[in-house]
Amino acid sequence: MPSKLPSIGKAVSLVSLSSRPFVCPSCRYKQARALSSGPARSKPKGNRKARGTPLQIRSASTTAAVTAVNVRRDVPPRFKDLHESVKALETEAAVYVNISQLHLALRGLESENAVTRIAVLGLNGHSGPRRLARALLADPLAPEQRWENQLTADDTDERALLLRYGEQANVDDRHPLVKTLSIPSATLHNHKLEILVQASSAADPFYGELGAANLLVPGLETQSSTSGRLSTVTYPVHKTIIYQEGLQDLKSIPKVRMHEGRIFKVIIDWSWSTLQRQSQNGQSISPINLALGEAAIDIFRQSLQRSVEYEHMWFDAGMPGITAWISDGTEAQNGDIKPAIRGLLQTICNNTKKMIAQGDESSIQRQKASTISVPTKDIIEQGISIWAENAHTELRDRLNSAFHSRSWRRIKWWKLFWRVDDVGYVASDILQKAWLVEAEKEMIWISGRIHQSGLLGPPKLRPPAVLDPDDEQTLGGHPPAPSVSDLVEKVSNYEVVEDQVFQHPWLQTISRARSTLSRFTVPPLQSLSQSLLLQTLSTNALTSSLSALLYVSVSTTSPYEAGAIAAVGLVWSLRRLQTKWENARSTWEAQIREDGRRVLRNVEEVARKDVREGGMGEVDEFGREERRKAREAVARAERALEETSP
Repeated sequence: MPSKLPSIGKAVSLVSLSSRPFVCPSCRYKQARALSSGPARSKPKGNRKARGTPLQIRSASTTAAVTAVNVRRDVPPRFKDLHESVKALETEAAVYVNISQLHLALRGLESENAVTRIAVLGLNGHSGPRRLARALLADPLAPEQRWENQLTADDTDERALLLRYGEQANVDDRHPLVKTLSIPSATLHNHKLEILVQASSAADPFYGELGAANLLVPGLETQSSTSGRLSTVTYPVHKTIIYQEGLQDLKSIPKVRMHEGRIFKVIIDWSWSTLQRQSQNGQSISPINLALGEAAIDIFRQSLQRSVEYEHMWFDAGMPGITAWISDGTEAQNGDIKPAIRGLLQTICNNTKKMIAQGDESSIQRQKASTISVPTKDIIEQGISIWAENAHTELRDRLNSAFHSRSWRRIKWWKLFWRVDDVGYVASDILQKAWLVEAEKEMIWISGRIHQSGLLGPPKLRPPAVLDPDDEQTLGGHPPAPSVSDLVEKVSNYEVVEDQVFQHPWLQTISRARSTLSRFTVPPLQSLSQSLLLQTLSTNALTSSLSALLYVSVSTTSPYEAGAIAAVGLVWSLRRLQTKWENARSTWEAQIREDGRRVLRNVEEVARKDVREGGMGEVDEFGREERRKAREAVARAERALEETSP
């Protein structure tokens, strides 16, 4: 009792300080000026407490409530780089890191002597873990305390129990999820521990794919008042004890690797057997005899003379190994991080890397699932080959038929005199009815098969237009006045447009090529026919006029001699019309044949390329970049953790 008097006096002084009035900084400044400038006066003792002294006045800028959200914490200088690197995980790897566990690690770096949390999870209910906590925290030299009965007596309360150090036993059951019990335990005080006792099962969320690592984040279930559904609130810890009573359900125990023995401890209570004395500190699975350990405490409390018997029973129960494991890693050496906090940071980095690896694997699996099989591609390529063969055959046969048709013969050279206006119509009609008509329809069907198989992928959307704040037109201003160049249609050169035709999507190449041919080859053919006919008529008229003038002006010229000049002009102009027009028709025939072959060859190549390169699965570029940044953040945190080693 005498050892507690100073702390009680300290508590009384704190209460007296908190009861004194609060003075804002401005009033404090005015009061200080008044005291310094005014004459010294005697101060009654009765008002001293009401006025307060300068040491009792608190500044509003340096105080903060316990529940303040953005409280600035003073991180020790040697931990600042590590604190910043670990905090960066909250933003750069938020999807792959456990935020509550990360906050616990950050709070451990913000204090010189942070609290170490240990969870005791019972797979058979909460009775066994509470008995284990009582046996580990009870003082055998003192009589049984009231908190020991409070810890083990109430079996109806299913809430988790949080054990904290307190100079006097106190129970706080206001929280709907956790019941807090403050107890005067030397173990909690000396090692600065907090112990969470909770009933658990293999169906809990933390028994996941990451295995025993998720046991560091126990879940507290709460029921919503509106929907009635259960939601889980995580309570992260540094170390975890898994308590299993008996051997009847060993499958529910999560697998713990041997190198995780400093973080996880699996305890199997064999209360029906006596255990051999052995050091169990470094093992992941430890058998104990909890009933024998409780009996040892009761025997020692009955008589100090039975200390030897207590020691034998305590060691036979396997309790010293559990006690040593709890205190292991709770003390910092040479200003270094506590081993428990270092282990938690390593666990966070390892779990984050595992989650990132799972994200990569999931992305690969999704890409494989959306990848088109090789047999499907072979079938579609075979269909493209058949289409190309039929299209070339159609181009040859249809054009041969069209160029031997009656309509094409209507524009022979000697019929231009009365059919010259039909040249454009006949040429356009051939392109519309005989130039790759069936090939275009079949390509629409093949494109449907390709799209149905998923080789083309999702359509690419155009990027949204960006508004220029300096442009009045985009912001609702008046449009600029039209110019003459805007009213005149700009006609491009045929060679330029011909090259651009084959850059369009292959599904529209045939129709665009037909439109281009109709636009840039038919009008020149029509113009050539008219110019040749005009030249022929002009030549005939000129030679006939010359022949008549010669016959009239020269009396010795006979009609036959004068008519020879007109006949030569007529024959020469008609021969010129025949040669040039037939050459133009042959050139146009060869041109549309060759353009048809080029279009078919281009469509076939592009379609085959899309089939071979398509269907590789959707690549998650955004997720890949996100995982890359998260991986770099984890690497920086690991380097900072290594640099803080002594």
